[in-house]
Amino acid sequence: MPRLLLFMAALLALSTLPSQAQRIYCPLPEDGVWVNPAAEPKEISRIEVESKCENEQVFVRMRAFTSCIPRDCKWGWTQAELRSDGAIQVLLVGFLSSKKITVKAFGDLLDARVVNVVNDLSEPKTQKTYNLNRK
Repeated sequence: MPRLLLFMAALLALSTLPSQAQRIYCPLPEDGVWVNPAAEPKEISRIEVESKCENEQVFVRMRAFTSCIPRDCKWGWTQAELRSDGAIQVLLVGFLSSKKITVKAFGDLLDARVVNVVNDLSEPKTQKTYNLNRK
């Protein structure tokens, strides 16, 4: 009986250890240029994602464009985070507002969830989801 208890305790200890991280291969499926040709003013018109793997680590950066007149407004390249669920998330900080963008690729479609925040919090945050096509 004591051996059985010892064995069960060992099994319990092993089950609580973090599992080995799944190996990630680059480029990630989200890597590339994604466009929203039907973007209205101030909406996401393009997202660019770059990924590379070095020493078993994934490095991702992203930039976004919003529809503006006469040409699209560009948010600079910003380091992004690869989340445990496989989505990529970035916080783009501007002078007046910020955007938290979470993207996930599904074949030739990129699902982009965008949360807009006015930096002085004078307006409530807004949220919108876009489907962009691979360029």
